[in-house]
Order: sequence, then structure tokens, then C-alpha cells
Amino acid sequence: DDSACNLSSLNLMKFAGAGGELDVEAYRHAADTMIVAQEIIVDNASYPTARIAENSHNFRPLGLGYANLGALIMSLGKPYDSDEGRAFAGAVTSLLTGYAYTASAEIAATRGPFEEYAKNSASMMAVLGMHRDALTRVKHDQWISSLTREAYQAWDNAIEAGQRFGFRNAQGTVLAPTGTIGFMMD
Repeated sequence: DDSACNLSSLNLMKFAGAGGELDVEAYRHAADTMIVAQEIIVDNASYPTARIAENSHNFRPLGLGYANLGALIMSLGKPYDSDEGRAFAGAVTSLLTGYAYTASAEIAATRGPFEEYAKNSASMMAVLGMHRDALTRVKHDQWISSLTREAYQAWDNAIEAGQRFGFRNAQGTVLAPTGTIGFMMD
């Protein structure tokens, strides 16, 4: 309650590889860059009330998401409303979230975790563990096996870094509606 998160979306079409795959290295780099940029904004943003400003500084919630999921799935030759499309969406979402929390932990290594982290660390680590475990429910067919392997690695990295350093941000990702900003993303 009484908080705000700085929203940002990555245009997934920018990560479509020529061979019909997701360019995971570029996707990871973009996620890292955006988490750093959004983290900087927390201290430089204007908030509508003093309580929202206080909570935003104490918890530092971010909202990195993506746009153009359907366009990317269809450009890869898969039906949007299909088991393959849903598996791809799960893998891409898991990757982004794992990358975001790894970046947040890396920032915490030098800047410290968010103010309220100590009181929330056990719950946060449990939730992140559940996110990683949810990846087991993504259909692991050959089409996305490289993505799911990368997603498991991203989550292993995020959890290991979080155990060592904590997290700079109580929230790293959100899937906000992106219809309007899609016009700005071509």
C-alpha cells in the first residue's frame, strides 16, 4: 500500500534472433541496464504523497516488463494461443524476472539492500524460490529448451546473489499493460 514502482518495458521484437530464437545475451544485458536505470530513478522521482515517497524509498519497487510478446511468438512461427506460445511466454517471463533479481542483488552488493529488507528477507527468498520452482511447470519441449535452461541458471544466480547480498529492490518486474507505449516502440 502507498507505494509506487517505476515502470519500464522491453520491446521483445528487438530480441528476435535471425534463426528464430531469442537473443538471450542481449535480453540479459537490456534487463541489467534497465534495472540499474530504474534504480537510479527511485531517488530522483517525484511522488504524489509523503507516504508514497517514504515507502518507495524504503522498498525501492521497480516494474520492468515487456511488450510485443504476441508479435514475437508469431514472428517465430508459433501460434500465439497455443501450448507452445504459453511455454515460450513462461520461459521469457522467467528469464526476465531472474535477470532482474540478479541485477538487483548485484546493486545491493555495493549500495546495500532496500531499507526494509532485513524484516522481509525470509519471505522474499521464499517467494523467489517459488518463482524458480514455477519454472518446472513450463512445458520443456525442444523448441524452448535453451530458454528454460538459461532461465534455471538465471534463477540460480538470482537466489545465490540474493543470499549473499540481499536485494536492492523489493520488486523487480511487473507485466503492466503496454498497449499505449507500444506505439512508441514501433
